[in-house]
Parts: sequence; structure tokens; C-alpha cells
Amino acid sequence: MRRTPAVPVVLLAVGLVLAAVVPSLAVAAVPDARLTVSGLTVAPDRPTAGEPVTVTATVGNSAGSDSAVSVESVTLYTQDRAILDRAGGIGSLSVGDSLEVDLVTTFVEAGERSLHVEVVAEDEDNETVTVRRPLTVVVEESPPQLDVELVEPVAGVDNRVAVTVSNPSTTPRRNLELALSGRNARAVDARATVPSLAAGASETVNLTVRPRAGAGSLTATLAYTTSTGPRATTELVHEFDAAPLREDVGVAVRRAPEETRGAASTNVNALTGLAGLAGLAGATGGTGGGGDGNTLQSQEGQGDAGNALLVEVTNFGNARVEDAAIVPRAGDRTLPRRFVGTLDPGESATVTVSLDGVDAATVEARVRYDVGGRSGSAVGTFDYRPPAGEIRVTDVELEFTDDGRLLVTGNAGNVGDGEVGGVVVTMDSNEHVSPAYPQRDYFVGTVEANEFAPFELTADVDATNASEVPVRVTYRTGGERVTENVTLPYDPSLAPERRQDGSASLFPFGFVGAAAGVTVCLALLAPAAYLVRRRSER
Repeated sequence: MRRTPAVPVVLLAVGLVLAAVVPSLAVAAVPDARLTVSGLTVAPDRPTAGEPVTVTATVGNSAGSDSAVSVESVTLYTQDRAILDRAGGIGSLSVGDSLEVDLVTTFVEAGERSLHVEVVAEDEDNETVTVRRPLTVVVEESPPQLDVELVEPVAGVDNRVAVTVSNPSTTPRRNLELALSGRNARAVDARATVPSLAAGASETVNLTVRPRAGAGSLTATLAYTTSTGPRATTELVHEFDAAPLREDVGVAVRRAPEETRGAASTNVNALTGLAGLAGLAGATGGTGGGGDGNTLQSQEGQGDAGNALLVEVTNFGNARVEDAAIVPRAGDRTLPRRFVGTLDPGESATVTVSLDGVDAATVEARVRYDVGGRSGSAVGTFDYRPPAGEIRVTDVELEFTDDGRLLVTGNAGNVGDGEVGGVVVTMDSNEHVSPAYPQRDYFVGTVEANEFAPFELTADVDATNASEVPVRVTYRTGGERVTENVTLPYDPSLAPERRQDGSASLFPFGFVGAAAGVTVCLALLAPAAYLVRRRSER
């Protein structure tokens, strides 16, 4: 039996198999570039809603690659292919090189996010190479925000610290507990609680620290309950530099101006018309004295005008002054205290000190206060002289009455800055003028500063020879009695025509002639009276 050679058959079979395999290997060829994505990192490591989140991808061309690559884009997108961020035109990577690409996005709400990073590149043969890597990010709720305000801290005293807590998230925060600690400072009032803080709301709490001089820091730590239940904390560090305590309190004393002495002046001005009419009615009644009823004066705060000082206390230091009070003295006399209260640095307060009944004296206004846990004092002085009044006769009118007497009317005005009392206006006399009934003098009484009161006087006048009418004014002011003589000019033309030529005068020959006439009449009447008596006796 002749065997057919087996070798050619085997070779043929192998050739057929190889012919079928070689094309298959050509179709499944691996690209020359081997692109990798490694080192995906997220910053911050615990991202929160509403804050930027950075995803960093490390893109490399492995050492086993046969070709350099040009990275066209790196994209961050969600599971449903929504693009969050994309970086393009990255550049070329040689074999073995790598680079980092940052992709930034923001998540509005808290929760878990399934993301993907996709890198697209081309090798030297213009073949596209794409690599994808999955990434899971857990987004937490936004923590409350803290803001610490400590304005110009001063060493050794209590300083107010305003801490504002804000909730930027879309859900409320509950059971917020704030604690304050310090470096180079002691927290005096160090804790505060906020039961609840709504979404988007903020609240400010005041705490107290007592720093030491120099640099230091405050740490505000806030613990709170999240909307999902667990407790969380956040904190803020605030640096400060505390200045040494500077105590400086100033005291200024001055006389109180008229407008600060109560509402008396306003009331007086409002009632001037009525009071003036009442005074004139009393004057024309001819009762012999106007009294206080004819005086324009205040019904409130009488005696206050001019008898008061303003004491201004100013805190020129850099620490709060507390419990400030003024202890005034006038000579050896202690006056009632006046409370000032609390003064922050740069603030001032003014109080009024009444000096009713105080004579001339040096007034001492001593301010006692507390600052930085210790007591202090400051003093101001004022050389006080009681305000004095001065009466002037104004608005004078002269006229003759029907019975031939001269009527003098006018006003006693107080042009001084103090009250005058016991004002009396008297008709004086000379060789041609003498006081006459019914108004030889007029009692005015009390006249306040810048006020006036009417008066009227009557006199007998030698109308032909008189040239002036004398008037005397007496009053009391500043503890002294004052007398002033006033001369009023007299014009003979004021007299009626019959008085100017003397034809109808009661005293045609003047006062001397009148006296002589009276003497002659008495001499003539005396014998007649004697004869009448003798006849009656018979």
C-alpha cells in the first residue's frame, strides 16, 4: 500500500490556518499610545453645597506607549452626561510624561454624586484615544458662617465681642452652641446658644473678653445639629492686638444759656400779651401798687434763669467709663448729685446743676466713675457769680389829667441777666415838681431777666418853670439793694394852654406865691373866726 506523504498535507493545513489568523490580528491592533487617568482628587475633601469643588485629574502617557499623544480635552460630567466642566487644548504628552488638569464645579444641594472624568487624545497616527474614569463625590450641607468683630481692644478691661452666625444653606440649623476662647485673653462671657437658625438667616450674639496687652487671638467654635441629625462643628480664628489702657476723663463747666433753663422762656413769650394787659389793668386801677400781678414772669422754674451751670463730662480715654456721677460743691456747700451713667470712648454727656440760693462762690464739679475695675475721678471748676438784674425806665409818657396833675406812665424793664425783686418806682421832688396823690410811688415787685412791668406816678408841676421830672427806682438784686435816680425831660408844651399863661393855674405865682396866699388868707380869716365865736358866746 502506498502511503501518501503526510507532510505536504500538514503544511497545507497550517498555511490555511495562518492565512485566516493574520488578517484577524491586523484588525485588533492596539494603538501606539497608552493613555492613563490616575490620581483623581477632590478639594475640599468634604465639599459642601454652594461652595466650589475642584476635581484634579492626572493624565499620563505610559512608558509602554509607542507614540506621543496630544490631549484634546478633559471633561467632568454627571451620570446622565450633563457636563459640569471641560478643559480643552491641554497639550502634548511624550512617552512617560503626565500632567494635572483641574475641573471646578458647584453643587447646589447636599448628597452623593456619581461623576465621570473623560480624557480624549490623538496619537501620532491621528488615531483618537479615549479614557474614562468614574468618581463618587459626597456633598455635605453648608456649615454656618462665623464673623467675629472686636473693635480696638483695650488691655485689662472688658471688651465686647460681636459674633455673627449666618446660615447660608437651604435648610435650617438647630441647637447652635457658640464657645469663645482666647490666646493672651480671658473670656469673661464665653458662651451663647441659638436655638434655631433658619435658612439664609443670621444672628449676632455679644460675648466679652478681657485681653492682655499685645497680640493675641480669639477662637469662635460653633457646634450645631445638621438637617439630617448628626452634630457638626465649625470655627473661626480672629487675630487682635490690644492697646494698653488709657484713662482720660475731662470735665468742662460753664454757665447754662437761657434756652437750656427749662421751658419757662417759651411759656413767658406765649403769655406776654395777656400778662401785659393784666398789668396795665392793675396799673390804671390806681390801687397804689401793681405787685406780682403786674409783672411778666414765668409760672414754671422761677428763679432758675442764670442760676444753673452745665457740666460736660467727656471720655477722652480708650476704655468705657461706667457709673459716672457728678458731686458738685459751691464753697463749703454740697449740692445734689447728678448721675451721668456710662460713656464709651469719645462720648460725652452734659447735665445741669442748679445753683438756686447759691451766692458767689467757686463751684467744683467732681466726677466719680469706674473704669477697668477700679475707681477714678476728675474735677472741673467755675468761678460763679449770681446773675444780676438792672432796671431801666422805658416807654415813658407824660400827660396832664383833668384835675391838672401830671400823670407819668412807663415800664420798669429788667435789662440784666438775673432776677430783681422789691422794685419800687417813686416820684421824687424838686422846686417845681412834687409827688401828688393818688400815685406818689408804685410797687412793681419782682421782674425776671429780660422782662418788664408797667408803672404810673402822679405829681404836681409848675407847668411854666419845670424842665425835668425826677423819678427814683429802688430794687434788690444779687443780695444788694440798688437805688437809681432817673430824670425825665419835661416839655412845657405838654400843659394845657391855660396852664402855660398861668390864668387857670391853681398856683399862678408858683409854690412860693401859693404859700404866701395861704398865709394871707389865714391872717384874714382868723379875726373873722374870733368875731363869730364872740358873737356866739353873747
